[in-house]
Order: sequence, then C-alpha cells, then structure tokens
Amino acid sequence: MKERIQRPPWWPSTDGDGFEPDESIRALPLFCRALGPERGHPVVFLHGITGSHRYWIRKARPLARRYRVILPDLPGFGRSPKPDTHYTPALFIEALRGLLLRMGLADRPLSIVGHSLGSVIAAEYARRYPRGIERLVLMNLPRFQDNLLAHEIYWLGSPSYRQLLREQSARENLAQARRTGWILTLRSFLSMPWAVVADCRMFTLRSLTSTIDHCLIYYRIDPVLPALTRFPLLMIHGVRDQVAPYEHIRPLPDIYPNIRLVTLPSAGHHVFITDTRKVRRLISDFIGY
Repeated sequence: MKERIQRPPWWPSTDGDGFEPDESIRALPLFCRALGPERGHPVVFLHGITGSHRYWIRKARPLARRYRVILPDLPGFGRSPKPDTHYTPALFIEALRGLLLRMGLADRPLSIVGHSLGSVIAAEYARRYPRGIERLVLMNLPRFQDNLLAHEIYWLGSPSYRQLLREQSARENLAQARRTGWILTLRSFLSMPWAVVADCRMFTLRSLTSTIDHCLIYYRIDPVLPALTRFPLLMIHGVRDQVAPYEHIRPLPDIYPNIRLVTLPSAGHHVFITDTRKVRRLISDFIGY
C-alpha cells in the first residue's frame, strides 16, 4: 500500500471538506477588473495558483474590443481577501458566484476561460451553476488519479512547489530546465510580464497550502467532466507541460464528444503567455459573437 505523502507539520489537514457555502463567502469583496463594452458577451478569465488578474490583463486586452472581459483575483491571491479557512473548490466557486451576482452576470449568458487552477474552478462552477454558461475554455487542466503521482509531478515540475517543501536546489532547477527544453524555458521567462511575477507573492501560507491540498494534489476532475457534456468545451494544452501533463488529458476527447482539444507542441504550462496570439485567436473563434 502506498504511504501518504510526508508533508510539513504546518500543512493543513484534508479530513473533511471543512466548508459549507454561506453568504459570508459570497460577500467576499473579490478584486476585479472589467474591460470592454458593457453590453459585450461576458468572458470571465480565472487565473492559476499564485496568479492574479494581471496574468491576463495585458495580453487579453485585444479581446476587450469584442467582449466584456472580466478579470477577478481569486480568494486568497492577488488583491482579493485571504480568509483563514479551507480553500476548497466550493469556496472558490461561491466567492465567484457572489461576484457575478453583484455584477449582474450570474444568469446572463457568459463564457469562462480558466488556466490550471482556474480551469478547475471554471469546471466546478459550470457544474454547480450551469444556467447561463455558454462555453468553457480550459487551459492546461490538471488531471490526476493519484495524490502521490500528483505530488511527484509537481515536485519535478514546479520550483515554487519544491521551495514550499524546502527542497529547492539549483541542481533540480537545472534538471527541470533540461526536461522542459532550454528554448522554451527562456521563452517562458522572457514572455512572463513582470507584474505577474510581482503578484506571485500575494498570498498567505494558509491560502497557498490549502489550495494546493484541496484543489490540486487531492483533487479529481473526472467526476466533474460528465456534468460538462452540455457545454461546448475547448481544451488548450502545451505538450511540454511539466505540471499538468498532456498525456493525462489526451484521452478526454475520445470519451466526451463535446471536448475539442488543441495541442501546442512547443508550449508548456503557460500557453497564454508564450503563444498569446494563437491562443487569443482560438478563444475568440471558439466563443464567437
């Protein structure tokens, strides 16, 4: 029998969900930027872990000529509140629900675009609140069947994860760069806006570790996917992704006919950053309007 991952003593417990959606969560004043015409089709962009609205804002701005682009900071990250609680998928979707209710968008036809953690939240939100959802775009969706495998992949593929576990080393960083490829590593570094790098420290220990625990390491997307068959769903994935392996999502279009998978052979985990024009075009063509 596989042993449970050995984690630091400050890591939160996963015993029980620890969260019941209530109005206090919906009332969280999430920071949000909105671009584009107010009457345009709303497209909500959800960032990944340690991200913020600034992951999208500069490179998504051209889409605002056509759409109402909604860019929230998820709870626990960026400029949004960081309550001392369990950061479960339920917390994220109820906080997002509250924001969309206040903006008058909760039941208005809209599309959701998510990256990594944001794609998990987008899928969970569409499952719980399908009314009004027209299309989903999920970029670099993490899909794991085993928590130990998830831990191993994140450890190998994420310097931030190794640093969190106090197992960071120049040797491992170098090995990861070799696995990713020097050209892609350099392209990712040069393409990433400095504002995004600055926001990567805008979290608490609780919001970071609890999100990793509940929404990534111990999270399973497979029970959610059957509920998404009512929506046209576009998946965009970098073949060289080191933290959300392409091999894990490759079979999904054969299982779910509503899924269209577009792969970018020379891209990694941050397809919107490194292949912006192509991904923007894919999003715009898929959503329509």
